[in-house]
Amino acid sequence: MEILSKLVAKQVWRMPKLWVGFLKCVSQTQPHSFHVLLQLPPSQLESALNKHVNLRASLAAYANQPSIKSSLPRSTLAVIGLANEEHTQPPHLSSTFQSSDTSSSVHGATLT
Repeated sequence: MEILSKLVAKQVWRMPKLWVGFLKCVSQTQPHSFHVLLQLPPSQLESALNKHVNLRASLAAYANQPSIKSSLPRSTLAVIGLANEEHTQPPHLSSTFQSSDTSSSVHGATLT
């Protein structure tokens, strides 16, 4: 796993042949490789999960552990599908703000 982490640090996704091998390794060594996958930038993580669909559910279950979830950036949680749980209420609030953002008195009322 240490070698895989070093490959992430060296941006392995920029080396097409190595990227394919990297993805095979993390797929075959799951769940041990989950912490390595979570080190990937969101766009590369999404690419990896699209190429190896079998990783998504088990990685999400792993990342949903409170100690791990709290350390992950929101963008990574969004790729895994865990950020949606946290956004359940805010879209309702933001749609209220959007529908009334032409009136400054409404904004003043919501701030107090």
